[in-house]
Amino acid sequence: MTAHRSDIPEDLLSEAELLDAPDGRTLRLRFEGRLEGRPVTWLATLHALAQSQSTDATRQGAANYIEIGEAGCDTVPITVGLQVERIDLPTVRKAMIMIRRYKRLRPGRHEYGSPLEG
Repeated sequence: MTAHRSDIPEDLLSEAELLDAPDGRTLRLRFEGRLEGRPVTWLATLHALAQSQSTDATRQGAANYIEIGEAGCDTVPITVGLQVERIDLPTVRKAMIMIRRYKRLRPGRHEYGSPLEG
């Protein structure tokens, strides 16, 4: 008998409301999390920064980033730029985990990792 390792990640996606279809360059979703110790509803936009045959050097060389905007009445906007070519479901899961585990998140833009060499 083999354990099915995707059971836990599938449960994680059930906690999110996907507002766009996966596998594109951008995906919006809504899910619960915490910001500065308080519960929030994230209104997240995930952007794919990598391009396989890019001529746009500014996007190709961009670093990963998280940008948290001003809280609205019931949501907090968060934009995440990732060095991937498309936003698929595994990428959505990883982004949700990253956002939920990042204990020192605060409003503003935060770059991390190094940009891919073009």
